Amino acid sequence: MKKYKIILLLFIASVFILTGFKEIKTTKNHAEDKWRSTISTEFRGTRSLPTYEVRLTYTGYGTFVGIEDCPIRTNGTVVLTGLLSGPENVASDDDMFYTGILQLDIDMDICSIKHLPSGEAKLCGMTVTGSGLVKVELEIQSDERGGYIQMRDTTSRGFTKHVTGSCDQEQLDGERDNVPLNTKACLFSGSPLPMLTQRTLRVGRYVGTGDFVGVVVEVLRKVKP
Repeated sequence: MKKYKIILLLFIASVFILTGFKEIKTTKNHAEDKWRSTISTEFRGTRSLPTYEVRLTYTGYGTFVGIEDCPIRTNGTVVLTGLLSGPENVASDDDMFYTGILQLDIDMDICSIKHLPSGEAKLCGMTVTGSGLVKVELEIQSDERGGYIQMRDTTSRGFTKHVTGSCDQEQLDGERDNVPLNTKACLFSGSPLPMLTQRTLRVGRYVGTGDFVGVVVEVLRKVKP
């Protein structure tokens, strides 16, 4: 009789274990289905948005001080390329917002000042190079006052960056920490784009003037729809 009781208990235990595995598997499958449904919904919600291939270029330099006799290049470049998407079917007095993950490449010099042991201030230069993906937001104002571009963040892939030059090491290290979102080497880390006066992005080449000489915005093509 004792032997039969042991067999019965083992049978009941196996039923509970199998039932538990079934519930765990069902819960897991439900979670996966919910995740796939969410991804599918998000994709359906964005794949029909107007999308443009863009290239933004700045040729020049960055500066904390005047450029006279500063030991830097004045023809460095910053290039931002990729796809921007955004809803355009909005009220006529609403601003347009486009977002995307773009490739950023920096090769730019910055003019600054370092203080010598004698107390004398001397002009110095920093060369900033970097490459990686950044999350970008472009706003175009509805009243034709132009656009404003801002880099919100980097991505999980990371951003390679190097800062060298004749400035103090503390300055070099500080500027490296600022790359790419807050560096003086990148105009697109928060800047007006007054040449974008049309209400939506349009294929074309838009060249900056005045304070924005050296800035070129190219809308290369409309990808969709």
